[in-house]
Amino acid sequence: MTETTTNTPEPQSGDDPPGRRPGWRYGAALALIVLMSELAPMEIMLVYPAIPHMSSNFHTLHLGWVLTMVSLAAVVSLPLVGKLADAFGKKRVMLSLAVLFAVGSLICATADSFAVLLAGRALQGTAGGMVAVAYALVRDIFPRRWVPVALGTVAAGIGVSALASPFVAGWFIDNHGWQSLFWFMFGYAVLLIPVVAILVPESSLRLRHRLDLFGVALLGSGVGLILVGISQGAKWGWVSSGTLLTLIGGAGILIAFVVWELRVPAPAIDLRLLAGNALRSTLLAYLFIGFMIAGYGLLMPQLLQTPAQPGITYGVGLTATAFALWTFPTGVLTMGCGPLGGLVARRRGARLTLIGAVCAMITGLAAAAALPDHRWQIMLLSAVFGIGMGLYYASGPNLVMDAVPAEQSAVGAAMLGVVAQLGNAIAVTVLGVVMAQNIARQNPTTGRITYSDTAFQHSFLVAAVVGLAGLAVATVMRHGRTPATGGAEPR
Repeated sequence: MTETTTNTPEPQSGDDPPGRRPGWRYGAALALIVLMSELAPMEIMLVYPAIPHMSSNFHTLHLGWVLTMVSLAAVVSLPLVGKLADAFGKKRVMLSLAVLFAVGSLICATADSFAVLLAGRALQGTAGGMVAVAYALVRDIFPRRWVPVALGTVAAGIGVSALASPFVAGWFIDNHGWQSLFWFMFGYAVLLIPVVAILVPESSLRLRHRLDLFGVALLGSGVGLILVGISQGAKWGWVSSGTLLTLIGGAGILIAFVVWELRVPAPAIDLRLLAGNALRSTLLAYLFIGFMIAGYGLLMPQLLQTPAQPGITYGVGLTATAFALWTFPTGVLTMGCGPLGGLVARRRGARLTLIGAVCAMITGLAAAAALPDHRWQIMLLSAVFGIGMGLYYASGPNLVMDAVPAEQSAVGAAMLGVVAQLGNAIAVTVLGVVMAQNIARQNPTTGRITYSDTAFQHSFLVAAVVGLAGLAVATVMRHGRTPATGGAEPR
């Protein structure tokens, strides 16, 4: 297995040399990259409010797998996405991911069983690499002095999704049912694909790899088994042979994955990049932060959409649209703090931006554990978490781009996506177990589950404690203490 590297490729046909394109082309390209990158958060944020409404169609306690499947697919596909983007062009891979996303959306919209729904979600999950490719494409086609702010603008675009998704989801769910969300995602992707193909320039940087499909299979199998073991442990028994075999088997496969990756000439994930503390500490922090974000996104819609009833104190009974109105500060602040975080990173270092992000998220989760039920409390909590989200999306790409060589930017960004999605998947699985142990009642007709106060209190606190681990990593990390360069200077 050999690896062929090309660092001085021929310019792409029809592509102006970087720095010579008219300003409007940079603006148009950035706007379209932002719109395309929305697919990754959209497949999660649009679906969070829909989870409580799916129980009437799929009578199962494992609706969390509607989210976990997306994260698992992203974890498996991201290493390949990074390699393919470096080898064949970031824009080409971006468009391919959009096509898979559209097909998955169509399957979900027409699913008549839980298994078919999960299959569609797996295809959608391949778009989890969209943001990583977007970050790498921005690095390749924009002048270096613009890159830190441009990366923050991509983060702001994710903030737009955080702002718009609850309103879009609320309108569709309340008026047309949860299936209409997937029809919307299908149409969004289909309309955007040709415009991006025509107007966004391609990166000319190439680094060709052999694809390590065996390594990807080991990674997916190991993570999948561990997640199944965690999600089923309460049902099977935590010390039962089935649970132990699943968890030990998954851990063993992940160990085999590490051994394989260190020996194969062209690994799926270049673990040698982790030899440098800069990337390693960034990824570890993002693993914990991914857990926090998933916990907030999973718990808040269920907390606020549960009707008031005897035995619980948190019931507000919001519709999906009302939920959007109560929590819109999250999107507004995410959108506003993305570019701000990019500016702070460029002037003071991305580590400071990361620390601010983690502190804000921990504060929001701790406040949510008090089960607030007044609108002003929810809006304030949402604003605090939104600040954290905006700073988070601005810090990570700047930290990674300054930690890896330019020719491995997509691989580095993909590794960031892998750990964030892994944190997401672990959170949904672990918190799903915590919630399942604290069920107050289940409607036998609709299948709608009502959780006890303890379920939400414990879950929010677990997410906050995980965040404290992320804060510890961010505080001691040496990387990111100098102004971010967008990867223009070697570290």
